[in-house]
Amino acid sequence: MKTSTDPGPVIRRLARDLDVEGTLSDFPGLTREDLRRVLAQAAGPERELFETAVLSVDGGARGNPGPAGAGVVLQVGKKVVRLGEYLGETTNNVAEYKALLLGLKAAADMGVRELEVRSDSELMVRQLNGQYKVRSLSLVDLYFSAIKQLSGFRKSVLTHIPREENKEADRMANMAIDAKGPVSL
Repeated sequence: MKTSTDPGPVIRRLARDLDVEGTLSDFPGLTREDLRRVLAQAAGPERELFETAVLSVDGGARGNPGPAGAGVVLQVGKKVVRLGEYLGETTNNVAEYKALLLGLKAAADMGVRELEVRSDSELMVRQLNGQYKVRSLSLVDLYFSAIKQLSGFRKSVLTHIPREENKEADRMANMAIDAKGPVSL
């Protein structure tokens, strides 16, 4: 058994007993330093876990379809992350979903566990809340990707908000279109 490439059995043993000496004797040749390395590798990069966050998303296309961008404002405690991504030529509705996916990934990467999502896209919010069916074939895969990512959070709430309350996310989407690339503030 190679513990450096397969940390699963070691971690399961430690989780079961929290017995370092017993774990070392169960895995001959494993040193304390090897054990530290295995646990660090299995744990992945250190990150701070945040309980709740507010995610505002907006997507837009100039021309519909046309040059499009996704904008995200993620507030986690006192920290605010602003992101924009250029999407190339697509529709407003696709851009809205891509903004959501960008924001969900950012929230997950930050260790957010509970999320309030705000969007001015009534269509997207109502589809994800089960009030509208997804009829457009161009949105089906994006819809299921969003459902999958949302299921990774302990709790998530999607809320439709007026455009006037989503100006920062809209600004990030427009900055990305103008830059024809990613932007962050």
